[in-house]
Parts: sequence; structure tokens; C-alpha cells
Amino acid sequence: MRFGKKLFYISEIIILFIFLWMTGFLTGKNLFLNSVNPVVYGKKGIISFSGWLNRISDGMVGGLVPLWLVEKEKTALLNPDICEIYPSDSVLDAIYAENHPEAASMDDDSVKDVIGPVYDGQGIVYTADMLQDYNYFVSQFYAVDSTTYADGLLDAETFFDMDLTIDLNGEEPKVLIYHTHSQEAFADSRSGRWEDTVVGLGETLKDNLQERYGISTIHLTDTFDIIDGVIDRSSAYTYAEERVREVLEEYPSIKVIIDLHRDGVSDETRLVTNINGKDTAQLMFLNGLCRTVSSGPIDYLQNEYLTENLAFSFKLQLKAAEYYPDLMRRIYLRSYQYNLHIRPRSLLVECGAQTNTVEEVQNAMPLLADMLYLVLSGK
Repeated sequence: MRFGKKLFYISEIIILFIFLWMTGFLTGKNLFLNSVNPVVYGKKGIISFSGWLNRISDGMVGGLVPLWLVEKEKTALLNPDICEIYPSDSVLDAIYAENHPEAASMDDDSVKDVIGPVYDGQGIVYTADMLQDYNYFVSQFYAVDSTTYADGLLDAETFFDMDLTIDLNGEEPKVLIYHTHSQEAFADSRSGRWEDTVVGLGETLKDNLQERYGISTIHLTDTFDIIDGVIDRSSAYTYAEERVREVLEEYPSIKVIIDLHRDGVSDETRLVTNINGKDTAQLMFLNGLCRTVSSGPIDYLQNEYLTENLAFSFKLQLKAAEYYPDLMRRIYLRSYQYNLHIRPRSLLVECGAQTNTVEEVQNAMPLLADMLYLVLSGK
């Protein structure tokens, strides 16, 4: 008999606990209302005793009067000209936004205000007519390595006419950033801190493309230049290509691939300029021509997108000359392929060198994002 009474009291306590939980006293989430319309009434359920009195009253009222009707009466009271039989989309949106604040930043239909760089009149605006002279064109834009030759590959008019714009809208990734040599660091890099290496630069570039320009970007932080705990770059490009192709298979929407490096120079060389009052590392684009002076075209390292690659780096260089005239070194042309054969808009960027500070190279990333936006959007 005593056992039966104990069981009865325990059952009452359990039922009371379930009732308080479902009405929102414990969690702030009224399960009765949420089952009717989770979009309107849904809230995260966490156990909390703050605001318990309001939750009891809300739960009791909500059990008798639908929340949309309460909102309607509020609207009618505030504006007598409005009296809806059923809540409009605007009322439902307001309720949903209040219950789901995290969704506001994910609204696909919202228009992102993009503010690009402003031309200050200090740079050079090149035209195709200005670059008709081949020798002048090459001397202004390129540094050709002694191991290769560019005969027949560089045509300013072709590069000018090539349309390299892409659709930048949507959540699908458009840009992939990776690092064949992820261990490259700078003069004041802290040991063991990836933020102070080229990987940190990639993260900053990604943030600028996404947050300032709304360009969905993937940053691949895999390591390709360490084998058995030791830096070994002999097969880094091979390993990087394999991984990049895996990402492209998963995200076929990617149109731009950026391999972000830093250069290696003599200890006395400082690749730095001042832009907008900030010491900024100079950048350099590198194109592989897949040919050597001694042997001609390298059969096993060909690139069907060579012309597109060259046009892409050229157009970025044009924008830099216009907006940030001291930012860029000349485009460096070398013999090999450098995985630029994977996509038409493949780019290898050297950001500063080992003699630059982390702050200097970081200051260059928003400017690189500006140039990418200008070329890819066609602005």
C-alpha cells in the first residue's frame, strides 16, 4: 500500500515536470505552440529559470490564443487602419526574425551593398592602344625568367578582349584558396602559429572576399610540403593537385583557384610600399609557360588554359596599376606549370617575401580582394 502511494506521488511529480517543460516554464519553448507552427513559434530549448514569470503567462495565454492573433491585435492597436483577419507575410517575417535572429545574416534575397576601391587619379589606366607596341607592353608588365621564352604567347589585345567575369551571386563557392607551400612564413612570424604564415593570409583573403564582396570562398589549409615531419617540397605540387581536384569534384561551382605563396629574396631586399598610410608588402603574379629555352615546350607539362591564365593575371595587374600603382611587381614568367592548368582562372600569387613582417603582408590581402572583385565582376 505504501509502495502504491509512493508511486502515485512520483508519477504526479513527473507529470508536473513534463507539464512545466512543455508549457515553456523550464525551457522558454512552448511545445504546444511549436507543434502548431515551428517556423513562427520555434525557439532554441535550453533549461533556464530567468524570466520564468513571463514564460508562465505566455504559455497560458499561448495555449488559448494563437500568437499570430496577439500580434494582429497589437498591430491594430498601434495603427487603426490595419486590421488583418490572418497575419500578413510582414507580420510572420517579423515574428520569425525575432525568434530566429541567426537567420537574418543568411537571407539569400537580401541585396549586399558592395563598396569597391575608389580611383584617386594617381594610377595609370592602360588601354589596348597604349600597349600596341609589343616591347613596351612586355617591359611594363612582365619579367621573363632566363630559362623560358614568351614568343607568341603575349598579346595585349587578346587579353583585353577576353571576358573573365563570373556570376558572383549565390551560396555556391566560387573561389578556392590553397597553399602548395603552407610553411612559408615571415620575418616576425611566431613559431607554430599558422596565422603568421601564408595560411593566415589565405584566411584574411577569404574573409575579405566573403564579407566585403559576398563572394563565397573555400580556404584549403591542408599541408603539402611536410613529409615525416620535415619540410620537403619535392612533390608538393603533385600532392596539392590531387587535393585540389578532389575539392573541385565536390564543388564544381568553383571558377577561380588561387595558390598563395610568399617569395624568397636576399636578406637585404624589402618588398614594401605604403598604401593608404599602411606599410604594405608588394605582390607578384607568377605564370608558368610550360616551355624552356633549351628544350622548347615541355610535353608532360602542358596547359590548355595558358592563354586564359595569362589574361587573368594581366587584367588583375591592370586594375592594380589603376588603383594601387605601387602594389605590384611585374608578372613573373617561368618555365613550368605550377598547377595553373586546372582552371582557366588559376592564379599563383607571391605576397612579399621572408623579409616582410606579418602586418605588411596582411595589409596586402584586402587590396588583392579588391582587384579580384573588379576583374571577376567586370566593374
